Parts: sequence; C-alpha cells; structure tokens
Amino acid sequence: MRKTRRLKMKMAGAGVAAIAALSLLSACGGEAGNSGNNAAAPTGEAAAQPVGISMMSPFYSAQPPTTDDSNAAFKALQEKLGVKLDVTFIPGTTYNDKLNVMLASGNLPQVMVVLDNKNAAIINAVRSGAFWEIGPYIKDYPNLQKYWNDQIANNISVDGKIYGIYRDRPLARKGVIFRQDWLDNLGLQQPEKVDDLYTIAKAFTLDDPDKNGKNDTFGLSLSDDNLMTDTTVVIETAMGGFNQWGVKDGKVTPDFMTDEYMEALKLLRKMYEEKLLNQDFGAVKGTKLQDNINQGKAGLYISSIDDANAKHSDLFKLNPEAKIDFVLGLEGPSGDKLPANSGYSGVFMFPKSSVKTEEDLKQILTYFDKNMDPEVLKLFAFGVEGVHYKTENGNPVFTNEQLWKDQVDTLSQLRIAPSDLTFPTESDVMKKVKQLYKDNVPNAVPSVIEPFISPTNSEIGAELVKVINDARVKFIMGDIDEAGFAKATEEWRKQGGDKIIDEFTQAYNSVQK
Repeated sequence: MRKTRRLKMKMAGAGVAAIAALSLLSACGGEAGNSGNNAAAPTGEAAAQPVGISMMSPFYSAQPPTTDDSNAAFKALQEKLGVKLDVTFIPGTTYNDKLNVMLASGNLPQVMVVLDNKNAAIINAVRSGAFWEIGPYIKDYPNLQKYWNDQIANNISVDGKIYGIYRDRPLARKGVIFRQDWLDNLGLQQPEKVDDLYTIAKAFTLDDPDKNGKNDTFGLSLSDDNLMTDTTVVIETAMGGFNQWGVKDGKVTPDFMTDEYMEALKLLRKMYEEKLLNQDFGAVKGTKLQDNINQGKAGLYISSIDDANAKHSDLFKLNPEAKIDFVLGLEGPSGDKLPANSGYSGVFMFPKSSVKTEEDLKQILTYFDKNMDPEVLKLFAFGVEGVHYKTENGNPVFTNEQLWKDQVDTLSQLRIAPSDLTFPTESDVMKKVKQLYKDNVPNAVPSVIEPFISPTNSEIGAELVKVINDARVKFIMGDIDEAGFAKATEEWRKQGGDKIIDEFTQAYNSVQK
C-alpha cells in the first residue's frame, strides 16, 4: 500500500525572508550531529593555531563573497571551525576550464571542488595517484560517517575506490507536479499510476478544469530538455524499466533499447495526437516548462518536486486561489518506482601535491566533519545573529537579506550537508518535499553505469545521444514509427554505441566478479 501523499497547499510567494533563506538548504539533509572526538583534531599548543586550508570553488552569483574580516559570516565560520581558509572563487561558467588548466600545471589548492569527477582528465589524474583515497578514513569521523551514503559513495567511486567527499543531493527527487485546485474542480484524485497521467491530462484538456467556460487548457507541459532528463525516465521506471541504463541479457544496456521505453514513448505519442500536451514541446526549453503552468494553460508536469516550492510565484500572482501539489513515484508492476539521481553535485577532492601528509589530510577531513555541527549548519544557512538575522519566537528572521546574499549565500559552496535537512522556519511545502525524499529512497531505481567509466562514452557519448533525442521527438510527433526509431538506434550503435555497451559491460562484470 502506498504512503498517503495528499496534502493540499496554497504556496506563498517569495516574501518571507526566513523561508526564502532555506532554499539554499535543498542541497543538504539528515540529522545534524556533533563531531565528537576525532583523531585528527590538533592538541596542546597547536589547538590555539588555526589550520590553514587552501580551496578552489565555483560561485554563481554576480560577485564572489569577500573572504576577509569585513565578511562577518566568513570570519565566524573560520573561528567555529578552527581554520584559516584561503579560498579562490571562480565563476561557475568558466570553472571547469580553469580547473583543467590548473590540473595540467600541477599548481593545485589542498581542496578542489570537482564538478565532473568522471571526466577524462580527472580519471587519468586519479589513476596516476594524484589524489588521496579517503574511503578508509570516513569511519574515524562521526559526522562524516552519519552523512555517508554507500550508494552515493559508490556513484562517485573510481575503480571501486573513493577519492573525495560528495556534495549531497537527493537520490529520490523526480515526480509529478500538478494543479491541485484543478483536480478538486473535476473531482479527481492525485496520480498514483502511469495510466493516471493520461486520465488527468485528458480531463485537464477537455473538461474545463479552471471553470472559465473556455476550451483553453491542456494537460501535460513538456519541453525538449525535460523530455530527455525527466518525463520519459519517470514513466519508464514506473513501468518497471531502466533508469537510463540497466542490465539485459547479461549486457549493460541503454533504456531506449527496451520495451518499457517504447511503451513510455507510445503513451506520450498518444497524448500528443490527442493534444493533451503542448504541440510545440520540441522547441520548448528551460523555464517555459513551468510557464505553461504559471500562465494557467497546463495542469501538470514531471520534474524535481522541489520545483513546486520555487517556480510558481507567477501563478499565484495571476491566481491567488491556485493550489500546487505533487507526488514522488508512480505505482507499477513492482510497486512505487522512480528514477534515482546520482545523489551528488560535485566532489571535494584532495591533491597529494598540496596535501603533503596524512596528518594534513586528517586536518582537512576534520574541517568537513565539523561542517555538520548544528551551529555550523545554522551559520551556513543564516549567517551571524545580529548582522544577518535576528531571532523571533525562537526562529531566525533576516534583518538584511541583501547582506545575507552578498556574504553568506555563496559560502554554501564550501560546505557539505545532508540533502533533507530542515529547520523549523521552513515552508510546509519544503518539509513535505524533504519527507518524500526520505520516504522514497528505497523506491529509487539507480542507473547501473553511475560508478563506471566508458572511455568512448566520455569522448563521444554526448554527441551520440543526440541521435536518440532527435528520434524520440520525431516519434512522439508522429514523424517516424517504431521502425524509424529502431533505425536511429542502429545508427547510435554503429557510430560507437556498441563499443560503449561493451566498455560498460566489462566494467560492470569486473565488479560482479
């Protein structure tokens, strides 16, 4: 029996500062704990001296935060953690290029945020012994041990070993977001099975769900990029299929070579033919997916469920009575299933050229262990009391939100935290989101290739997949049939796909043995 997911909610706009702050915590989770005793902690006279740590990190705001005593949050962070941080912030748009240049030069900081730890340059550096293997040390750090998830650790591994600390993101995240008030108007229940998507989309298209007497709505909002990353894979995993890659007849196989994948495409094709989804989906990208919802045109879409909290303020401005709700996972032959994400966004890695000794490494691991002390988590979230926020009724409320953005927000790039962490001030929407994250981890279907490397896929996989993406759109729009899609699959195989399959299969089998 599936867990009850029904919770009607009218989501507030982005006016409450204390709630808005917690959007940064959507990348952290679990129960915070104290560091406890740690073998790496300095003792005696050394305890009075901060540990110097150099770091390199991306930033995504207009300007990086200041890293001197004028930034009260940065100063407090160093004091709480007993460190002196020397941080080089690099714009996220050029970060990977800069990292590759520094990697080639050998002039590296002690801590590097590596956004893609499976690219060829990083893999080659790992295999040449350039980075510390840190897997055996995790057990010595109480907070890291509590934070550690073996599935995510396996996903970041290289040749079965762990070479960094992952930045946690939800494993179970992709679901169905919909207009709850439209369901209520039509007397419909929330979707539980794949067939419900069709039923609801049809009713949202034909039965005047907004009760304005006009035929001006449709069911499913779809975009080209969302089709690739979310919609197809949510439907096929619910049907019992793969999450992008699985094992079939002893071989690691892409989802588009399975029956469940074709059934998912047929469902979307049927919805397209009946005009239950937007006819321009092949040309739609990015936020236009949510624009159809916010403009009152469409009633549901498939995406990360935390989008429900952050991407519909325009809807509530247009219609203050609108209600948004969501479910995570749909029921199929094997119960509730959904695609698992990788569970991380980047990895903190430690070059041996700059982290010279095991003692140096332990001091750095102590820094990350203390990241999850409750007071440090609060500091990363809100900044310094009396500077960035005040406490009202036991809860933090911003006094200067712009100062928080300038000084505190980007500092989150320097920390680790569990992805389902909540604070009392957090919105009901995000509390529900994070509870569903926890509840649905057992239902999340992993992609079997996450821990493995295919040199061919790393080199040409992104180009090859365009063949399948193009065929997928054409099939849904009726421009090609199953034979046409099979022809595209054969083209993918001939251009390098078979080699990718063989390389992933060899890597997978080596671990099974």
